[in-house]
Amino acid sequence: MALTGDSPLWPRTKAQRPVIIAAALTTLVAAALASALAVFVGLALPRAVRHNLATAGGTALVISGAVDRSQAARYSSALPRQLSSALAGTPFAFYHVLWSDPLGFVPGSFPATPASTGRGDVPIAEAAAFAGITAHAVLISGSWPGPPQPADRGAQPIPAALPAPAAALLDVRTGAVLQMRDRVSGRLVRFRVSGLYRPRTGTRTGAGAAAPYWSLNSIGTSGAGTAVGFTTYGPLAVAAPAFSTGMLAVGSASWVALPDMARLPDSQLGGIAARVSSLDQALQQSSPLPSLTPVTSLPAVLDGTQSDLAVARSLLAICSVLVALLAGAALLVVARLLAVQREGESAMLTARGAARGQLARLALAEALPAACCGPAVTSPSSCSPSWRAGSCAAIPRYRQASPVVTAWTRFWSSRPPWPWPAGPWPHCGCCRSVVRPGTGWPHAGGG
Repeated sequence: MALTGDSPLWPRTKAQRPVIIAAALTTLVAAALASALAVFVGLALPRAVRHNLATAGGTALVISGAVDRSQAARYSSALPRQLSSALAGTPFAFYHVLWSDPLGFVPGSFPATPASTGRGDVPIAEAAAFAGITAHAVLISGSWPGPPQPADRGAQPIPAALPAPAAALLDVRTGAVLQMRDRVSGRLVRFRVSGLYRPRTGTRTGAGAAAPYWSLNSIGTSGAGTAVGFTTYGPLAVAAPAFSTGMLAVGSASWVALPDMARLPDSQLGGIAARVSSLDQALQQSSPLPSLTPVTSLPAVLDGTQSDLAVARSLLAICSVLVALLAGAALLVVARLLAVQREGESAMLTARGAARGQLARLALAEALPAACCGPAVTSPSSCSPSWRAGSCAAIPRYRQASPVVTAWTRFWSSRPPWPWPAGPWPHCGCCRSVVRPGTGWPHAGGG
C-alpha cells in the first residue's frame, strides 16, 4: 500500500488529538519558561546588579595621610595607576586636596578667637587646595581665588575662599584680610577672602554636601570640626600655586576615587574586592613613603553584591533543571501514550506494505504543528543576538568556569539566531515524542 493520494494523516491526527494537544502544550510551557529564565539571567540580572552598585553608598575610596609637598606629588602620580589596576580598568573620577600646616589665631589681629570654640579647645584654621572645587561648589559672593604671584610673597595676602558657614562663625565678609600664624614654622600668613561658597547641589556624584567628592573635606560642611582638643575652622580654599610656590607648607593630603559603579564588570566583583582590600593594606604599610589611611566600604559592597548574585543564579539554575525534568517527564508520558495507541495502526500499515520511512514522514507531519506552537507565542525579542550574548555570558560568568562550558558558550554565541526563542531543545523533544511512536519502532524493536 502506497501512502499517496488519500493520506491517513488527518484521521490519525483527529483520533489522537488529546495526546498531540498535550505534547503541544508541554512544548509551549517549556519553551516559554526556558525563554523567560534565559532572558532573566542574561539581561535582567546584570541590569539589577548595575542598579544596585550605582545606588550603593560608601563606594568612594578616600585616602589621606601626613605628607610633605614632594611626597604628595609622588602619591598623586602613583595612586591613579594603582587604583586603575585594582578596579580592573573601570573608569573612575580622581580628585586630591593639599592641606596646610595648622594655622593659629593671632591675638590682637583679625579674625578674633571665635566665641563658638569649646572650653579647653584650641582654635585653629587650615588652608586647602581642592582639585575640581569649582565643579562641586557654587559661589555665594565674590570670586574664586586666583594664583598668587611670586612677587606677592610676604607683601600681599594669599587669595582664599571660605565656606559660608565658616565665614559666619568667624564673622568674616568678602574682601576681609585674615592674619594667621603657621603653628609649625611660626611664620605669619595673611589671606584675603576673595569669595564665599557652598557645596553645589544636583551634581553627577550626588546632592550637595552628601556628594562623595566632599569626603575630601576633613573639617566638615558645618564650617568647623572638633577633634582631640582642637576646633578647626575652614577650610580656606586657595589655588594650588599657593603651595607650589612655598607660600604655604603642605602638612597633609587627601585623595578620593569615585568609581563608575554602573560599569563594574559583574563577573569580577570578587576579584576587584580582593584587589581593593590588598591596596588598602599596601597603603597602610607603604615604604619608603609615609603610610596612608584608606577609608572605603567598596570591598564589602562588592562582596555582598556577588553573594546576592550567586544566590539568584543558583535559584534560577534550580528552576531551569526542574523545568527540564518536568518537560522531559511529560514528553515521555506523551510518547508512551502514543506508542500504546498507535501500536495496532503501525502494525496494520506495515502489513499493508508501508515502509518505515513513510511512517516516519507521516508522524513528522503530525509533530510539526505541535513543535511550532512554542515559537508562535513566546517573545520574538529573545531570539535576538543581544539575548544570545547575554544568556551565554550568564553561563560562565566566572574565570574558573570549566573549559568545556567556555567552549560550548563560544560556539553557541557565534551561531545565527534560532527561529525559536528557547533554542531547539523543547521542540526537538516534542518532535521525537510524536514521531517515534508513529514509526512503529516501539512495536517492531521494543524501544
